[in-house]
Parts: sequence; structure tokens; C-alpha cells
Amino acid sequence: MKQKPATVLRRAALGAGIAAALVAQMQGAAAAFGLPGGGGNKSADACAAERAPIIERQKQYEAIHKSHFGAALTAGLKTGAMFVAGQMLGHYLPGGLGAGRGGNSGDGGSGMGGPFSFLNPGNLGEAAKFSIPGVTTAAGGGMFGGGNLGGGDTRAIAAMAIIVAVVSTVEAYAQLKQEESGGDNIRLATSIDDDARRQVDVSRAIAAEEGALDACRARQVTDFKAKLSTASNDQDRRGLARDRASLQSAIKSDVDLTGGVVEQQASLAKTYTQSRAMSENKSEADVLGGQAPAYAPTASTAPLKLPPAKGASATAVSNGAPLKRGGGTLAGPAAPTWTLARAATLRETPTTKGRSVGALAVGGKVEIVDNSGAPAGWSEIKTAETTGYVRTALLVKSAQLAGPRLAPPSNIREHNRAVLAARDQGPGRLKTLLTDVQTG
Repeated sequence: MKQKPATVLRRAALGAGIAAALVAQMQGAAAAFGLPGGGGNKSADACAAERAPIIERQKQYEAIHKSHFGAALTAGLKTGAMFVAGQMLGHYLPGGLGAGRGGNSGDGGSGMGGPFSFLNPGNLGEAAKFSIPGVTTAAGGGMFGGGNLGGGDTRAIAAMAIIVAVVSTVEAYAQLKQEESGGDNIRLATSIDDDARRQVDVSRAIAAEEGALDACRARQVTDFKAKLSTASNDQDRRGLARDRASLQSAIKSDVDLTGGVVEQQASLAKTYTQSRAMSENKSEADVLGGQAPAYAPTASTAPLKLPPAKGASATAVSNGAPLKRGGGTLAGPAAPTWTLARAATLRETPTTKGRSVGALAVGGKVEIVDNSGAPAGWSEIKTAETTGYVRTALLVKSAQLAGPRLAPPSNIREHNRAVLAARDQGPGRLKTLLTDVQTG
């Protein structure tokens, strides 16, 4: 029998009302525990605020992994600096490798800052554009407040090192640090420890952020178990079964999120530990001094060696002679006359506006050519590739740096320790909460 239109409308409205009520009930249950599916607003996930900074870190590392720059730089390190000259920075900068940061394609040479150097001005300019915690952004997120790093060149070199450490191999990172250090293994070892120093506060910040997320989920688990203990009928228990599944799903997602971020830091810990071991021809166990590594069950006791240098790299000058390139030994040539107290830009003219002709790493050994013709506060110096001007205040006599030639890898050890703490605070505790929900 054909139904009347009014009857059809009433039944349709009744069906829609029942469906709406069911949806509202499900959304309300999800929102009560701050779980996915609660309606697309802030109350849908009570831990959204705690997840936000961790998600941002995940995005920062993903951006490095997915970047064309990182991939091309890695290929260049494997193939040699000439690959980079021909294939890489033309993708970014008009005029190729010499463009940007004061360089030009006619600089010539192959040392640090030259167009065929991995640490040329174009590469450094691109590296400095990335958001890298502890280097170009503050360890706890946001803009840098200053004080952690020196000038733009220092920060850019540190950014380049992190990019290589994140996207490439330990050998590639060690090769880059060889170029930065000019083949001086003492400076190489010290530079690696300095990279680790910048990441100690990052790992500590990650541990704090993941601890906040863990505390938020713990409150949800406690609330769920309290409601479960007072469930008095089958309908309540069925609703709580759905809540349990949603809470488990949320915590599993958190385990993946926090674990991924921690593993990035663990990968850096591996790179720093093994590279430092290479610089001294020692083992991971020697560098970590009895600590368990954050990246493996146990530390290897096998000595490691630096990879052979590929392509062009920097050579500082000591009394007119190139520094001896290291092969795992710390024995060096005769002490140079002057050493860089911190990283600096080598300029064509004695003024802060002078065109950059190279980047000088901290600890670099140089030869003073002449001070008589330079304005007060500036010195003309010589490197293996060129001459230029640098502020006299940045030069110190090597005798003033006398003392222990190589400090222990304290920052590498502290960073490794901080990564272990972050893993325990984040994915470790979240996995315990997940078990608690499953057995509750």
C-alpha cells in the first residue's frame, strides 16, 4: 500500500533523529576522553596541545629528509665536490655555487668557501634556511634568543653538519668535518663534540615535551580505569569498550610520534660517537666511557678510522706549509703562528662590508701577511687558497692556547645520555600506559 507523503516525512525525520543521536553519543564519548572523532575542535583531543611541539619537531626533521638540497648534498659527498659544483646549487641560486653570501662563480680555488668546496657560501646560505632545533632555531622551539652560536657563518656551518648527519651516513658527516677542520684531527674531534653540545638541550627539551604528553595520557588512563571500575551494566561496559579502543589508538599514535623524534636524536648520537672515534682511531666504547649507546644495545670495542678524503677540501696554512691530513692520528705539524678564536668571514677588504672570500672555522691556523697597511683592528692573513682580512681580535697566538690538546668527548656523552632519557620519558612510558589500558 502506498504511504502518504506525511507518513514518509515523519519516518524520515525519526530515522534522522535516531542517527543524529547515535553520532552525538559517539562523539560525546570520544570527547570525554579527548580522543579522535570528537567533533573537529580542541576538545576532540585533550592532549593536542602536548602533541603540538612534538609534531613540529617531526615536521622539521621530515623537511630535511625530503629536501632536494639534502639529497643532492649527500650525493655530492659520495661522489666528490665536483658533482656538487655541476649538479646542485644551480637548482637554487642564479649563477651556481658561487652565488649568494658574497661569493661568485669566478672565485676559483678548492678550499673552504671556494666554489668547489662543500662549505662554499652558496651551500652555507641554503643550509641556514632550514629550521634546525639547536642551530637555526632555539632548542625548545621558536626563534633564537642569541648566545648559543656566533655569527651567521658559524650557524650555517653547524646547520650544514646537522643536515648531513640527518640525511646521510656517518662517513659523509666525517668527510664534511674533515673539510671544515682542514685535515687537523684535533680540530675535527673538537668540532664534533661542539656539534653534540648544540643538541644536548634539544634532547632535553624533547624529553620535557614528551613527558608532558605522557602525563596527559596518564590522566586519561586513570579516568578510564575509574569509570571502568564503576560500570554497572552492559550498556556502560560496551561504551567503555569503545573508549578503550580509541584510547589505545591514540597512545599507539603517540608512541610512533615520540619514537620517531627520539630516533632522529639517536641517529645523531651515533654519528657523533662514531665520527669522534674515527678522529682518534678509537672505539665507540672509548668515546662513550662506559655508557650504553642510545642507538644500539652495546657499544662496539672495535677501533674506527676516518674515511679517505674525497674531492676538494680546505687546507689551512702553518708557517707557509699545508697542515698534514690526518688518518686517525692526532700527531700534527709544528705549531702555527696564529689561530682563529672563533669562526669568521675572510673579507676582500678590511671592512665588515667587504666581499666574503671564504669562511674560517674556529681553531683554524693562519699566517699573518701584514698589519701595517690595514686599518686598526684588522689583519691581512693568508690561507692555502687566498689572502684576505679578518678582525685582529679573532686571532690569538698559538702559545696562548697551550694546554691539553684534546678535551674528553663530554658533550657527546651528555648528548647520548639525554637521548636515552628522552626515549624513556616519551615512547618508553607511553608503551607502559598502553599496556595498562589493555590489561585494565
